[in-house]
Amino acid sequence: MKLGCSTILYGGYSLDETLDGIAQAGYRAIELCARPGMAPHLEIGKPDSHYRAIRDKIASRGLTIESIGGTGGISMTSDDFPKVLEAAKILGAPVIAEGAGGESGMVEDESFSPEYEESLKGVVDILNGAAEQAAEFGVKLSIKPHVGTAIYSARSILRAMRDLNREWIGINYDPSHIWRSGSRAEDPVETLKKVKQYVFTLRIRDNRESRERPIGSVESQIPGKGAMDLPALAAVMKTIDRAPCATLEIVGTHRGTGYALEAIQDIVEQSSAYLEPLLY
Repeated sequence: MKLGCSTILYGGYSLDETLDGIAQAGYRAIELCARPGMAPHLEIGKPDSHYRAIRDKIASRGLTIESIGGTGGISMTSDDFPKVLEAAKILGAPVIAEGAGGESGMVEDESFSPEYEESLKGVVDILNGAAEQAAEFGVKLSIKPHVGTAIYSARSILRAMRDLNREWIGINYDPSHIWRSGSRAEDPVETLKKVKQYVFTLRIRDNRESRERPIGSVESQIPGKGAMDLPALAAVMKTIDRAPCATLEIVGTHRGTGYALEAIQDIVEQSSAYLEPLLY
């Protein structure tokens, strides 16, 4: 399995600095972020030549694009969404990784509430509409189950996938969000086993022992420095053929946090050293 790194870690630095750092640390793929407030490494609405130049920069470092990261920067209901898909096609990015949206549901008597079902239906309709557009460009959508949204657990993933276009929509599985679901928190390893048939992309990081919603410190997210069972997660990840890459995604070093480039590089290299033996 390939190890990837999200450019969000280098959100305050240029794309060239980012690619150099990721390649230096031995990663083989990237999530290229189009997130203006956090990691503006991909801008939408540029000429085709701009995207070809980025594609060549990435390839020159021996890297591939696992996905375009669009949470908070790409709206699937915007009139500009086709421009995002066109950029992805030119770049050779097979997937756009996005958040689900909606609100998490109240589970009562082993069934979801009507309010939750209504919220989920709105999310499903948006995703299926976006998938129709994405299919025209040959680009898939990978949706992250996220604390506080309509897709946040094994049951909600399975419920959503029942109505989604599974050819073009899959799951961007980040076990730390399963871990951080408070009183409803599940075992991220067991949840991955239940939903792995729907997974398109994988994210990997550690987390503090607390199961509360807020993410832990940067230090506790560094693989091997938190409480999550990453060896067990990696073992399951390696069985998912259509997700050949696990991508490091740590938040807290992004644009505006003031992290020095050298400090970010140290985190990225520590993470690679821990994860490579688990994934290869």
